Amino acid sequence: MGVFLDPFNHLGGNFEINYNLLQCHQDLGYAMKEIAFVIKIGLILSLMVGWILPADATNLKTIQQLLETKDCHSSLWKYCNLEGANLQGLDLSNTNLSGANLKQANLREASLKYANLSGADLRQANLENTNLLRANLNKAKLSEANLTQSSLLEVNLTLANLSYANLEKAKLLGARLWGTNLSQANLTNASLRGTNLQYANLENSNLSFADVNSLLFRDATQFTDLSNANLQGANLEGVHLETVILQGAVMPDGSIHE
Repeated sequence: MGVFLDPFNHLGGNFEINYNLLQCHQDLGYAMKEIAFVIKIGLILSLMVGWILPADATNLKTIQQLLETKDCHSSLWKYCNLEGANLQGLDLSNTNLSGANLKQANLREASLKYANLSGADLRQANLENTNLLRANLNKAKLSEANLTQSSLLEVNLTLANLSYANLEKAKLLGARLWGTNLSQANLTNASLRGTNLQYANLENSNLSFADVNSLLFRDATQFTDLSNANLQGANLEGVHLETVILQGAVMPDGSIHE
């Protein structure tokens, strides 16, 4: 019987090797395309949720953009970090700074009228002579902040923390301080006419010579803590103190409340 000889038999090994190499190249190409696609999607998502960069307090372009857009939330900013920023005298009225980190920032004589600062961190910030007319500072952190002579007319400070803050000669007419922590705060010569201080904590605060005419403490179920507070020389005309805790407080005439 004759033997069939395959003329390409001696090339069979080479064909198999070449085929495997071609298959590897194709698989590698597909893998690279998939990786590139994943990277593109990641970049798009990063831009959408702001994972790229934080707002940089030291970058002048960041400050300029903030002034132009009136918003510290951007697709290019991871979060609003303006810690230690020098914003003195700037017009930031109507600006969205909610949740911003403004710790130790210099906002002296700046305009923050109608600004949204809810949940912002303003600890140890300088807000001396700053205009905060009707600003939203709900749940903001303002402990040890300097608010000397600042204008806080009709501002919303609900549940904000102002412990150890300096509010000397500050104007708080019509301000909402419901549940606000003002313990150890300095309110000397401050104006609090018509202010809502229900549930507020003013323990050990200094209200000497403050004008608290018509201060809202009313409603027997909502207590305000003024224990050990200094009210010497304060104007309490028209103030209802029935639900106020005054233990150890220095009263306007200098006497200590038992």
